Order: sequence, then structure tokens, then C-alpha cells
Amino acid sequence: MELIPPAGGSCFAAGSYRRRKSRKTGVCTPSYILITLLWGQASLREKRQKSRGACPALAESRSRRSILHLSIDRTYFPFYDDSIINITKCGGYMKLRFGLWCATATWVLVPAMAIAQSEPQSTPAQGAASSTGGQLRSDNSLVDIADIIVTANRRPERLQDVPITVVAIEGETLREQGVQNPEDLGRLSPSLVTQNNASNAQGTNFAIRGVGTASFQRSVEPSVALVLDDVTLIRSELGVINFTDVAQVEVLNGPQGFLFGKNASAGLVNIRTNDPQLGVNSGRLFSEYGQLDNANDTSLFRVQGIANLALSSDTALRMNGFYVKNSALQRNVVPNPDFEGGLRQIGGSAKLLWEPTDRLSVLLSGDYMDSRGAGGGVASFRVVAPANPLASILPALGITPGVNNSKSAYDGLTFYDLRVGGGQAKISYEFDGGLRITNIAAYRDFKTSQAFDPDYGPLPLVQFFGGGITARQFSDELRLTSPTGGRFDYQAGLYLLKARVQESAVLAATLGQTPPPGFTTFLGADNFWRQHLGSYAAYGQGTYRLTDSLKLTAGARLTHETISMRYETTAGGGFQALVPVAAEDEESRSETNFSWRTTLQYDFDDDWMIYGTAARGYKGPGYAQYSFSYVRPEISTHFEIGSKAQFFDRKLTVNVSAFNTEFKDFQAESIDFTTLAFILQNAGKLRTRGAELQIIARPLPRLTLSAGLAYTDARFISFESDTCYVGQPEPDCRRNRTDPMGRPLPDATDSSGRRLPNAPEWKGLVDISYEQPLGDEFAATLNVGISSQSSYNFLSNGNPSAVQKGYTTLDLGLALTQKTMDWTLRAFCRNCTNEHFVSTVQGHPFFAGDHIQNLSYNGFRQLGLALDLKF
Repeated sequence: MELIPPAGGSCFAAGSYRRRKSRKTGVCTPSYILITLLWGQASLREKRQKSRGACPALAESRSRRSILHLSIDRTYFPFYDDSIINITKCGGYMKLRFGLWCATATWVLVPAMAIAQSEPQSTPAQGAASSTGGQLRSDNSLVDIADIIVTANRRPERLQDVPITVVAIEGETLREQGVQNPEDLGRLSPSLVTQNNASNAQGTNFAIRGVGTASFQRSVEPSVALVLDDVTLIRSELGVINFTDVAQVEVLNGPQGFLFGKNASAGLVNIRTNDPQLGVNSGRLFSEYGQLDNANDTSLFRVQGIANLALSSDTALRMNGFYVKNSALQRNVVPNPDFEGGLRQIGGSAKLLWEPTDRLSVLLSGDYMDSRGAGGGVASFRVVAPANPLASILPALGITPGVNNSKSAYDGLTFYDLRVGGGQAKISYEFDGGLRITNIAAYRDFKTSQAFDPDYGPLPLVQFFGGGITARQFSDELRLTSPTGGRFDYQAGLYLLKARVQESAVLAATLGQTPPPGFTTFLGADNFWRQHLGSYAAYGQGTYRLTDSLKLTAGARLTHETISMRYETTAGGGFQALVPVAAEDEESRSETNFSWRTTLQYDFDDDWMIYGTAARGYKGPGYAQYSFSYVRPEISTHFEIGSKAQFFDRKLTVNVSAFNTEFKDFQAESIDFTTLAFILQNAGKLRTRGAELQIIARPLPRLTLSAGLAYTDARFISFESDTCYVGQPEPDCRRNRTDPMGRPLPDATDSSGRRLPNAPEWKGLVDISYEQPLGDEFAATLNVGISSQSSYNFLSNGNPSAVQKGYTTLDLGLALTQKTMDWTLRAFCRNCTNEHFVSTVQGHPFFAGDHIQNLSYNGFRQLGLALDLKF
């Protein structure tokens, strides 16, 4: 391919530059207008540049971040500079966001402290359960096991009355256990495995009972849905990245898309934040500092502030702000001023509750977070093949590849910036007789700018790979809920979702060669894709009491989805497989699905019930982001039986369940390292089956014991076209394949019978908490946590270099509480045994046999102190 620079400059361009018109989508409803006003955003159209050869003038700015501040509605990215490749936006749109969400903890807390100290605090209603959210507890009393309230069926119910396997974790437990983001939840649920750090470009991937979605391609939705305050999110990045004022997290196992929206074929993680408390003026300050036992002695710091203000007898405001500052998780041994391996997050949220009558409730909320730094997104070398160039380079830099390697050698521009936020309006009205109608309208979006060194080392091969992603969604749900206690109760609703996801990516490389005269790179690629999603659904679920002890629950959901994708790319040199060259194209599809669930439940008495469930789950279609191929919807067929029982005046809770779930057309991704191609395809069939046990006991008034155990056998039943790993021998790897027309096909291995990736066979948790009074004013609390899981593979093809060995971690915490002043000082040790484990493992994109890994903050011993002050 002949490389011709644009007129008037020496910027490299592979192919022609094209303007792209912004295609805005929206639903002009009163709810949408309300959310738009709350969000307070305005769009300013930049003036189009008249000349596309004006990029050298823009290169005068040496601010890497301002140069690479990507708006995805961009036009093109010219390259400049003889050492570092800069990227600038020469056209497009720029969003200006302002309004309610730019506050931080300072302005939240100063007025709150003044009001709280000048006004008497109201006493909460007797018997209110903290797990229902809202209240800032002023004592250290443990919540009664019998009072755990969940919303697994979109209405408040006792955990023991719900015929679903649910792990409920209240906000106080999250704080005590140091759970700061969704990735940490895997430490508290035996059936949940999390992957990737929250700061990583892919967000947090969840797997429940061995099934999840771990894909580099943003064009597919997760099999495990994330729900934030009754709003189902199309991607985890749209949700809560930092747990500041969380009331409760519920992990729901099995298909859950009937009442919660969409994309829940394997399970659901439901996050509920605290609502304002009427008649209460209170506040809270929390600060924590820790240090990791790793090569970089990584320091972790966070501070949070919460305020609840009673504005009037029927109005309350709740605000929070947070700040997080972590140093780099890895030590970058190559001098590089453009390496941002740490993590800085700042954000806050606000909720306004208005209840003018006992029947009407209006809740308005909004949140915003700004995150900078790669955090856990930086990779280190796990395996280096002896014949590859890095085998001699890395030891000279003091890097020993392996599981315990926490040193990196990035010599290129490396950072990851994320901005995420949204607004929501929830209006609820109760009619005579207890019938309640609720409307929830929400808007959320996130925007990223990122760059990293794709050869992961000090090599003159690929100098830059970067770009940005934006995603936005608007949803509106109208739900009718009947009162409970009668012979028949029900829920019914209508659901609407409109979403857009788009990405621009730029690649620049010299491949170790001298570029042509007048050029700074030898090859490059410029990708752009945009995907529009629409989902429209009607659903209903009813429970009929056949007898006083026997209940039948049946529900169904009719969903119609539309999906369209537009793809454009220009490329030069040898990267057509990694970033494929294809004609500018656009395609759309639609799907209609009927999903259902039926449950039979028998109550022996108030403390023991058994149930059986059959369900059909659904996850919508998608497009392979790089090959533009269509992937069919993912369908799950689920069966489960279980028992929930309490003994000894509810001091002992024992819940058991057994399940079998089969998936058809599971959406799986792999990488063909012979062609450097990302392959997204339907994997035929897979099955997950197993059993789970939950035990909560309080043998003594101040002693609480809890344990969870999960056995999961998750395997592919039919997956004959998985990609081979490098060095996989024949006949396991079938090479030189052709289709019936004689055209070559990628090498393939039959993964039928192999375990699913990220699916440990065994996982168990034990937690012990003991509280001891120290006189009238003080109390000490000891927490002991043990987590253990068996080995698993990060890749579906059984690659032996991608195996995570089994490990057991020990967490310890000792807290001193002053009751009258209401403060708690806690010393903690997390992962005291210093078990090293990683978040992801994948093959190196350019060197056959090499493997890289992403580390986890939880994969090192952490010692620290935390101070919690309530007022």
C-alpha cells in the first residue's frame, strides 16, 4: 500500500479521511425531558476544520492528555512527533457537562455537619432493618438473621421467603470487609467470580455458577446483568465503580431477566444505594489507608463522606462524595514519564426524596465519577518463550516472568480515563387497596479515553494503541404491583430501552523498521464502529396460593429487540487480521423472544420451605466488533430445587440448592494467534450444574458465624470451533482446514467437554464475627474471613499457560468502637497469607507462546487502618 501524507503536513494516514456525522437517538418523553434537565448537559458543536492537512499546527501542544482527549464522534486522528505518537481530534463534537454532579465531599459535608450539630437527631422507627437501606446506624448491633430483606422479586421480602438462591450483603458488611468496587464482591459470594479491575477498560466481568461474558468486544452484553437502583445496565462500566453509600448487594443465581429488564441469562448482581431518611439529620465520614506487599509497595487511600438532611417533614436530601488515590499496582522499570499506572477517582451522588402524602413518593437522584489512571489495567509478563526477543531483554531489566511478577516495562503512552454518571426519576403512587404504580426513568452514560503500549515491552514495534469508548442508555419502566397477603398477588409492567455504544481505535507502529521519508510510523489503523440497541418488553408475574402452604408462581416476558451496527476502518501493513480492513458497512437485525419462569413452593411453617423452579432465560444478539459477523441470542434453560430453613428460634439458618442449566448459542470469544484475529461466535451448547450451601449461625449473642460452599461443574457440551493455543499439538488442534468450497478456515480445537473459563469447581467462604463490650463506652469486634477456591483456566481452549492455581486467603480485622461519640477505629489485614493470584491471563498479541496477565489489588497482602465517624 502506498503511504501518502495529507496535503500540507507530514502526518501519517493510512487510507482516506472521512467525516462522520453524529447520529443522535433519543426518546422525547416527559421522563426523558426530566432526566435531561436533571443531568444538566449541553452540547456545543465545534466548528469544522476547513483543511484536513492542518494537523502539524495542533502538535504544538505537548500535553499528552489534551492531545488525546478523544471524543468518539471524531473525524480522524493524525500522527505526529518523532518519538511519541500524539493523537488529536480534528473534528467532531465536544460535550460540556455541568450541573448537579460536580460536587465533592467538601461541600457535601460542611453544611451537613453544621445542621447535624445544631439540631437533635430523630430516633428511627423501632425494628427497622438496616438492610432495607437509608439509615446511618448509630450502634454496632448486628442485624437479626430473620430481618434480612431482599428485592429479588422487585418487592421487599424476607430472604427466607424467596424461592431463589440469593446471597445478600448489607452495606455495613461491605465496609467492614473492605469491598470498594464490584470486583471485590467475589470475596463474599461462593457462586460469584469477578474478573478485571474496575478501572480497566472492560469494567468488571461477572460469572455466576461458572457462566459469564469475558470479551474484548464491547458489542456484546454480559450474561450476568448488573442492576443499579432498579435500572438494568447494558454494560458494567455504566454502573457504580466505587461503593460509597451502598445499602445492599444481592447476587441472584440463575436466569433473572423476567422482572429486571434484559441480559440476565446466567444471573444478576443487584446493587441498591441508600435512600434519604425523612426526619433525620445525620452524617458519616470514613477514611482508609492500606499498603500492599508487592514490588511497588502500592499504597491505597480512600475517603468518603455521607450526609442525610431533613429539609422538611416530607422532604429529605442525601448526598455523598468520595476520593480514591492508589499508587501504581506494578513497578514500571522503564523510564517513562507518560506511564500512569496509578488510580485516582473522585465523585459523588445526591438523592432527593419527596413524600407529600402516604401514597405518593418522588425520588430524584444523580451521580458522577471521574477516574484517571490505568490501575489494574496494566499487564505484566507471565510466560515468555525462549526464542522470542523479550526472553533476553526482560531479565536485563530485572523482570522475571511468572505468576508473582509485578513489574512492567511499558515504554509508550499509557493511561486510562473514565467519566461515568447518570440521573434517575422514580415516581410511585399507591391506590386504595394497596395497588401501587411505579415509573422509573433513567439516563446513564460513560466516556473513556485510553492508550497503552500494545507490545508490552521496550521494543520498537508498536508505539501506540489507543482510542475511546462512549456508551449511553435511556430506559423507562412502568410497573404495577399488587399488595401481598391475599390469595393472589402479581406484578406487571412495560419496559423500554434505547442505547448506543461506539468506539474509535487507532494503531501506529514501525515494526522495528525505518519509516518512509517524511513519516513517523510505518503502518497504522483507524477503526470506528457504532452500535444502536433497542429493547421493548411487556412482562408479568403472579403468585397463587393453592393452599395455605402451597404456592405456585408463574411469570413471562415478551421482548422485541433491534440492533444495528456501523463499521469503518482504514489500515495499512500487516494488521488486517487484528484490525481488519473491510468496506464501510452497516447492518441491522431484530429478534423477538418469549422467556418464562414457574416455581412451586411449599411452606412447612414460618421457618422452613422447599421449592422447585423451571425457567427459560435470554440474552440478546450482537455483532462481532471486528469481523462484523452476527451472533445469535443466548438462550438458557434452567432447573433448580432448594430448601430454606431456620432452627433454634432462628439462630441457625441453613439454605441448600441444586441446579442444572443448559445454554444454547452461548456467545464466546477467543483469539486466533496465527492470524491475530478476535473471534466472537456462538459456541453451540454448554451446561452448568452443581449445588450450593449457605449457613448463618448465632450460637452466642455476640458471635456470628457464616459459611458458603459452591460446587460447580460448568462445561461445554458442543464447541467444535474453538481457537487453538500456540503450540497445541495435533490432533487436538485441527490445522489446514477448508470449508466445502475449498476456502481456508482458521485452525480449530474441539473444546467440547472442557470446563468453562473462570469457573472453579469448588469455592468456599467462612466468616466469623465476635463483639466484646469493654465497659459502658467501648466495644471491640474481631472479624475473621477465609476464602478458598480450586483451580481454573482463564481461556476456553485449555491453554496450560492460562491456569490459575487454587488458593486460600485469610482476612483479619480488629475494631475498637466508642459508643457515645460513635466512632470506630479498625486495623485490618487482607490476604494475610499473601496468596498471589491474577485477574486475567491472555496470549501476547505479537509473540507466539508469550502470555501476559493483569494483576489484582486483592492478589497481595494488605495491611491498613480505617476510621469511621458517625454524627
